Amino acid sequence: MERRMLGKTQEELSIIGLDLEKLLVSEDTYEIKRFLEKFILGGVNFFEISPTFEPKDVTAIFPINLYRDKLFIAGRSYSKSSDEIQQDIKELLAKFNLQYLDLIQIIVNTQEGIHRILGPEGALEGFFAAKNLGLVKYIGFSTNKERIALKLLESYDFDSITFPLDWMNWYTGYGRKVISKAKEKGTGIISKQSLIKKITKVNSEKGISDLLYIPSESYEEVKTTIRFSLTKPITSILCSSHINLLEWLIQAADEFTPLDIQEEKNLRKSCEELGKVFNPKNI
Repeated sequence: MERRMLGKTQEELSIIGLDLEKLLVSEDTYEIKRFLEKFILGGVNFFEISPTFEPKDVTAIFPINLYRDKLFIAGRSYSKSSDEIQQDIKELLAKFNLQYLDLIQIIVNTQEGIHRILGPEGALEGFFAAKNLGLVKYIGFSTNKERIALKLLESYDFDSITFPLDWMNWYTGYGRKVISKAKEKGTGIISKQSLIKKITKVNSEKGISDLLYIPSESYEEVKTTIRFSLTKPITSILCSSHINLLEWLIQAADEFTPLDIQEEKNLRKSCEELGKVFNPKNI
């Protein structure tokens, strides 16, 4: 599987990463282990873990520990204070039997969160403390708010940003400024993707669109989603998905080719009606 450099870090990540959240809720320990092995042996080296989830059986995550030196493991945290983020990092290491994290990603979607992260005794100070102890290498943030992303990118040289890169939003103008700013600063860009599709029911009377979210229903839908994101200047797609879509995900990544001009035009055209009524900046 293709790998790309994560910003200025000199770390190479597989173009597909796996958020373990949905995988770890499965009751089938053997199935979890099998899929982890399949991903790793298929070339995936990027995984994300969360302190809110833990393996029901430690044998399920054995492949993560077995191949640890070849993997890039990110942890995520909702904590904004120094003490809290250090505690999250330690919990992640303990739950998943790890010595260190390659990346800690702070989830932030409010202006108040920005102030807490960057202020005195904020998460940034906690990151430096954990880094000095050798517990984590890099720091990034994750948000689905364009204005929050731009503010954080202007405020500190984060190593990475995780942001939802969706073709339906992209062609209505959402996310372009974020990608441009991250590229300008040399920040690694990770696209958050859940392999769901938006079914739009336009309500002309109210001037809005009602969006329904359902899982992708075919390989072609998954492939289009993957090809669109990877055609943009990102490092990797961090995918949170149900087990039944993972086979398609691997296949789509292995078969990746950039969208050509006509394919881009077709996607853009399919968004025209949505763009008339849906303002993604209100997300």
